[in-house]
Amino acid sequence: MPWNTLAPTDVQNEILPDETAAINSIEGSASILASILANVIAELQAGILVGGNQIGQSGTVPDQIREEAISIARWKWFSSLPKTDLQSDFRRRQYEEAMKRMEKIREGKEKVEIPLNPQNVTGPSFRVELARHGHRVRTHSFDKLGET
Repeated sequence: MPWNTLAPTDVQNEILPDETAAINSIEGSASILASILANVIAELQAGILVGGNQIGQSGTVPDQIREEAISIARWKWFSSLPKTDLQSDFRRRQYEEAMKRMEKIREGKEKVEIPLNPQNVTGPSFRVELARHGHRVRTHSFDKLGET
């Protein structure tokens, strides 16, 4: 399963006819989807990277979580509009389920498929260097190590 781009039309194709009618009745509602989708994809890629996975090219998501990406973008799009029937419990539950799965990926509990052309990005480092203050080590005793 490869990584593919996700376009605003992919999100629009996943909405119901009555939702389409409601969106068409709100002036400027379709124009904000592109920026919302770009932010969602960037957020998902960051979560994938934090989870210890490799990420694909900018603007792409793995097919493995394509539906989750659409659910998140759709809910954020619907939530950005004036209060309408678009913010239904059904859509909110889809969003919450998608966010639960993304949390598993972000925590490293679920792996994501490796992209064909991964970005060369260094991931987060969990290594910490500290100056430890504690017991002094007496180095004069090391002189006799290895002697028989």
